[in-house]
Amino acid sequence: MYAIARSVKGSSKLQTTPVQNQIYTMSPDDWEHFIEEWMTYKSKEYFDFERLGGAGDQGRDVVGYVDNPVGSDCYTWDNFQCKHYGAPLSPSQIWVEIGKICYFSFNRDYSFPRKYYFIAPRGVGTKLSNLLKKPNELKSGLYENWDMYCKNGITDKKSIVLDEKLKTYIDELDFSVFDKIATIKIIIEHSKTQFHVTRFGTQLPKRPDTPKLSSVVGEHELIYVKKLLQAYDSHCSEKIVSVSNLDNHPKYNNHLKRSREDFLNAETLRNFSRDTLPKGEFERIQSQILSGVIDIVEDDHENGFDKVKEAVREAKRLQLPTSPLSSCLTINDRGGVCHQLANNNEISWCEDEC
Repeated sequence: MYAIARSVKGSSKLQTTPVQNQIYTMSPDDWEHFIEEWMTYKSKEYFDFERLGGAGDQGRDVVGYVDNPVGSDCYTWDNFQCKHYGAPLSPSQIWVEIGKICYFSFNRDYSFPRKYYFIAPRGVGTKLSNLLKKPNELKSGLYENWDMYCKNGITDKKSIVLDEKLKTYIDELDFSVFDKIATIKIIIEHSKTQFHVTRFGTQLPKRPDTPKLSSVVGEHELIYVKKLLQAYDSHCSEKIVSVSNLDNHPKYNNHLKRSREDFLNAETLRNFSRDTLPKGEFERIQSQILSGVIDIVEDDHENGFDKVKEAVREAKRLQLPTSPLSSCLTINDRGGVCHQLANNNEISWCEDEC
């Protein structure tokens, strides 16, 4: 689950690179982007979230807003502080970060957070882990280390002296808000987002089974089904204007059933792509299939029924570029994409559609 296969140059053998190891070699900037991606998994817990990392972030890297911060001076928020080092975090690496959150909240640039999490690829060391469990000792440690780490580290504009006013403010703060999150937990939760496969090259999860086809045409099917009925009508000597007209025409009735099954397969793949991959992967497949069948669609045909059959047949035999979805793309999906394109009014089977 947490390893990817890569070919070794000059060899047919494969080696695995665990996701954890890939995280170790990320740049600090990539680490923040990774945490921002992970926040999509937690988005239901927040009104909104954003990445603020960089110059002028005032000690905030990735922020989760519990309520709407716009126009409010006392909104509730959580801070996810991203630290990327080659070893577990030690207290000396976090005093200035705690100092920043204390100073800038004292200065009313923002409110003191509800929770403040240190997030590092190699986690936190034993000493820091113990300190985080003892809020009063953590606060005392901040006071003891203020001059060394915070006085000239909070901002390069001026020295921040721990005077009586600032200390009185910090004395009242609840330091139990400072905590950590294990990297393995973040990896597991990130694996459930749409970014995991493309970021780490892992295998897609198992594609869900396609639901059973309803006997009733749904609202979301009306456009492509209407176009199919017009295609049948252009081929048949009898008038066909509704699905009920197909009862005496097994050829069209069976074709409609197969088309609806293909459409349902393609819709299932679209939803699977939406949940497991970045936006656009499924749409690229649609675009490729459209490019592959558009000449057939625009050619002259005796009737729309012949056109739709030829276009779908071509879609099912196209050579498509490799995609993250290639391993789970089926023949039925390809046919279904044609009907999705018709449903989106990108293609039509009869020139006189109304």
